[in-house]
Amino acid sequence: MTLPDRVQAERAVALALMLLCLAYLALGFRIVVPESSDDSPFSARSFPLALGVLGALLSAAIVARPGTGSPVGVAGFAWQRTGGLLLLMAGFALAISHLGFVVTSTLFLAGGFRLLGERRPRVLLPVSIGVSLGFWALFRALDVTLDWGFFERLLG
Repeated sequence: MTLPDRVQAERAVALALMLLCLAYLALGFRIVVPESSDDSPFSARSFPLALGVLGALLSAAIVARPGTGSPVGVAGFAWQRTGGLLLLMAGFALAISHLGFVVTSTLFLAGGFRLLGERRPRVLLPVSIGVSLGFWALFRALDVTLDWGFFERLLG
């Protein structure tokens, strides 16, 4: 495939993605918002609408940009890292109800950082624990209850 053909293929994929994002955005407007959240700046619609707009804008930018001059391809793509991150995400989803949010998030982040190349435990552990506890505190401030897994059952 020649360079102009690859650029055209990239634009065709971006156009298809833009159409998908616009459909997602249209469906996002159909989400019913409870009356109790009328005065809230965030509702069940907020994230889908933001995601649809962002995806459509980024796709439009790819469609509209001039040719780059460099080939588009996946020759140097890190498939093993991508597969490892997907496995970590699946493990996170399976383990969160058993281990709880903080422990599962810490393990997921530490595993992800290690998979992406960070090897120093003095960096891995504090950052993973800090981010997990930070998100837990944020959710607690927003009055969102998170599962503590078997720790909650141990503490009664």
